[in-house]
Amino acid sequence: MRKLLAILLFTLPLYADAARELSLAREMLEDAAIRSDDEGLRLVRERLLRVIAEADDRTTQRDAHYLVALSAQFERFSGYRDAGATAALIATGIRHIDRALELDERFADGWMLAALLHGRVPGPPNRVARALELDARSPGVAMFYGMLRSFNPAGPAPPEGAQIIDELAARLDADRASTGRRFGLWDANAHAWALFVRMATDDPHPEALRPMVARLLAERPDFALARQIDDALRERHFATAPDVQWQPLLTDPAGDGANPKWPDVVAVDRAESGDRLWYRVSFREPLPRSFGVNLIFDRDGDPATGMRWWGGGSAFRFDRLVTAWITRDGDRFSGRVGVTDDDGARGANLTKLTTDVLVAMGGDERSVIVGVPKSVLALTDASAMIVAGGSHLAWNDDATSASKSR
Repeated sequence: MRKLLAILLFTLPLYADAARELSLAREMLEDAAIRSDDEGLRLVRERLLRVIAEADDRTTQRDAHYLVALSAQFERFSGYRDAGATAALIATGIRHIDRALELDERFADGWMLAALLHGRVPGPPNRVARALELDARSPGVAMFYGMLRSFNPAGPAPPEGAQIIDELAARLDADRASTGRRFGLWDANAHAWALFVRMATDDPHPEALRPMVARLLAERPDFALARQIDDALRERHFATAPDVQWQPLLTDPAGDGANPKWPDVVAVDRAESGDRLWYRVSFREPLPRSFGVNLIFDRDGDPATGMRWWGGGSAFRFDRLVTAWITRDGDRFSGRVGVTDDDGARGANLTKLTTDVLVAMGGDERSVIVGVPKSVLALTDASAMIVAGGSHLAWNDDATSASKSR
């Protein structure tokens, strides 16, 4: 008995040190992920690798492996990593989450994160189903499952997913109120995604969402995603249509869109004025209250580089993407407006390079005019482009691809 007591007294500081290190690393990870701080996430992984090497407790090791994988999952969507670096992050995440599940096959959060990192792999195991079976109410499980169930690249967010996110946010708020726990990673992301699903409707009302994002930023002013949402909800005035000489650039047949109810591109004109390139995108019918336009550029004309455009059946690859997905009210609008590169697009960071994009409406209500700084596009004589239009949520129709689009 005395010998056992001596062993316990000797090992207790080791376990306590490991627990403290793990707790500190978890807190650092949450803060870095909220800030979208890639360097911070890398430093956290280094700290967690030391915890893994020094800890003897399986639960501590499991949690440390999980947190390494979680940091990789958040960093892969930052928009500041190229395709090779993103693939390496995914490989790191898979290696560590698989090890976490070897240590504890009943780890619900591990199964859900493994599903996200492995992607759609046919056959067993069904990682999402396993996570839900083990603990559907775990914040990590509920958060990622709600995102999966509410994501819809072809239109509004499905109500089931939105309900999962709303219930999670309410549970986390109640827990924080009763325990005094600080506003952490799952709190931030649950409230951010609750805003996203409300923006992803056929008839969004930004004025009702601005107080929600203001409360979120009051809790975490350093929340990078909340600042992006705040920018998307900000009310702006349309620019005055430029007095320029338009030149025909692209044409597209009427009625060839994927959805006949959504805006259908028929022509694109181009002009140059000062430090901006202007593009006038014309549609078959008058534009609805909410609509979307993308200008997609392959600057070097090399079909082997860049990100593949997601238009139906397209093989086009781009390295500059101009986005104007907006909802308008009179002479004002709000929405996601900006320029990104291919790495930013992979991370859904559509304003990575700049938000300095001017938007004007044509007098016929069938056209929208977009003005982009020449310097951020940096087009060459080999540049090619396509122009896409649709709803404020989804692509519908591409204009004909053109070469030498400088």
